[in-house]
Amino acid sequence: MFGFGKKKKEPVFLENELGKFKLIETRSTLYDENGKKRPHVHRYYEGLAVWHGVESSINASVRCNDDINAELGFKRLEWAVQNSAELEKRLIDYTLSAFIDTEHPDAPIEIWSTGYDDNSGEEPDPMPPEEFRKHISVASVHIEDDGTMNIDMELDGLFTDHGFMIDIDENGNITDGALWG
Repeated sequence: MFGFGKKKKEPVFLENELGKFKLIETRSTLYDENGKKRPHVHRYYEGLAVWHGVESSINASVRCNDDINAELGFKRLEWAVQNSAELEKRLIDYTLSAFIDTEHPDAPIEIWSTGYDDNSGEEPDPMPPEEFRKHISVASVHIEDDGTMNIDMELDGLFTDHGFMIDIDENGNITDGALWG
């Protein structure tokens, strides 16, 4: 049935000192170990977070499948925001270290991008590490139900539509990172 005449549900927003976040729900079907279908609702809040003391383009999502208030997730986001300057420095250092040749730490970094500087379609020249660092920034913060975080690092087009994802445990330690896209 099409549901003509049904009133569309009003969106749910949560607003706090971190920003304004909209509740997003997606529905899907999962299969259990016996092959039986189970409906599944994935819930998370999404919005722009305050970062370095100003509203920014940092996209933040906080998963809230078990707790619609997402209390733990927003506490973790609050920790990230309060420590954003130090955290961002660690994230940029970690991202940069993934691309540096450990035997030759000052060697230029090979990048692949189609016409990064001049839209010529030619591969750009390798970039010195300190110049490469200037192209790394935090793009989005994703908080999971268990308090772990995935931070998507923007690479400013240096690797043609690829980013660098960093995993952080519930204690704020970086546990892994990889180029993705």
